[in-house]
Amino acid sequence: MKFSAIVALCAAPLALAGVLKAEVVPRKNDDSIQFVGGGGGGSKSSGKSSGSVVIQENIINEVIIIWVNNGGDATTQTVNSASAVNSAAGVAQTHTVVVGGSAGLVYTPNTINAAIGDMVIFTFMSMNHTATQSAFATPCEKLAGGMDSGFMANINNTVVPPPQMAMQVNVSTPIWFYCRQAGHCGKGMTFSINPTAAKTQAMFEQMAIAQNGTGTAAVIAGGTAAAGTATAAAASTATAAAAAAPP
Repeated sequence: MKFSAIVALCAAPLALAGVLKAEVVPRKNDDSIQFVGGGGGGSKSSGKSSGSVVIQENIINEVIIIWVNNGGDATTQTVNSASAVNSAAGVAQTHTVVVGGSAGLVYTPNTINAAIGDMVIFTFMSMNHTATQSAFATPCEKLAGGMDSGFMANINNTVVPPPQMAMQVNVSTPIWFYCRQAGHCGKGMTFSINPTAAKTQAMFEQMAIAQNGTGTAAVIAGGTAAAGTATAAAASTATAAAAAAPP
């Protein structure tokens, strides 16, 4: 009897250890699965997983990338699902913006008014441009957490059909973009959505030239950029207005 009791007492801690081990291991595996999924695993239809792909470039979510196509025979890659629109404006509109090409270093048009839910499709022409989000006061600096198309090469317009990227507008406030190809923003290659009287596209372009260019606007045929020379005084006025106005 005494020997049996001793054996039972010795076996109990071993059995308990086995139970504890069985409980700990699955919890660790669950955490690992959740961590990997949050970092980009899982289905793209999941809100978390699609965000993990895009949020690093687009944390602010004033706009969200819906799909991207590199042109030619490339397959369209869906990044996020478009949100349903429920507004007084009714059905969402689609705005087409041509980037570069025969018009020169310009977005055509260089400004639009878009409602929440509207789609903007960038068509990238020659040579190699981006659509990169910035702040109003710093036109040629990438906005932390903002949207960035990355470089969409189309040398001499040889990619047919051209590369495109679609994004959906999530706010009614102003949103600002520029091309981050070397030297392009400094020549006024900027774009805006919903500019205001206090913060205009012309002011944004002038600050881009003053801060990063030669101080004179590039001559661009066929664009809608503001005509004339961007003087230092105009840029200073725009900068002061930017400091006084809300973002």
